[in-house]
Amino acid sequence: MELTDQQLVEAYKAGDPHAFAHIVRRHKPRLAYIARRYAKNEQDTQDILQEALFKASRKMHTYRAEATLSTWLHRLVMNTGYDHMAAGRKRMRDISIDDTDRVSVDANPLLAHDPTTGVERAIVLRQAIEALPTAQRTALLLIDVAGLTVERAAREMGVKPGTVKSRRSRARQAVAKAVGEPGEKAV
Repeated sequence: MELTDQQLVEAYKAGDPHAFAHIVRRHKPRLAYIARRYAKNEQDTQDILQEALFKASRKMHTYRAEATLSTWLHRLVMNTGYDHMAAGRKRMRDISIDDTDRVSVDANPLLAHDPTTGVERAIVLRQAIEALPTAQRTALLLIDVAGLTVERAAREMGVKPGTVKSRRSRARQAVAKAVGEPGEKAV
C-alpha cells in the first residue's frame, strides 16, 4: 500500500529516515522541472534541487499541511532558485575559497547525529577502568561488559560470588568517582 504524502511527512517527523527518501522519489521529477527555470545548466539545476530538498528535510517540522506537500516543495524550489540566481550575481563579484559557513544542528533531533558526543566521557571512563586493580576491573568487565552472571564470573575468576559482588561494587564506585558521577551509575 502506497503511503500518502501526509503519512510520509508524519513518519519522517517521527524519525523514519526512509520516509523522506520516498517523498524525494515521488516529487523529484516535477521539482527538477521547476529548478530548471532558475538554472543556466544541468549542474545548477541539480544544485538548486539538492539545496531545496536539504531545506525541506531540515524544515519538515514547519510543514502544516495547509497546502499540499507538492505545493510546499514547489515553493521551496522556487525560493532556492531565486536565491541561486541572486548568489550567482554576487559570486561574479565576490569569489572566496574560505568555506566558513556552519550548518546548525538538525531541526529533527531524531535524525541528527554528532559523532563527537560523549567522546571525552568515554576517554575518562576508559582511563578510570584501566586504573582499577586487576581483580576489580575483571569483575566489572565480566559482569557489566561481557554480561556474565555473578555466579558465572565467580567461576571464571575462581572466587566466591560475594567476592565478585564486592569487587564489582568497589570498581563501580571508583569509576563513578573518576567520571564525576555520584553513586554507581557510571557503568
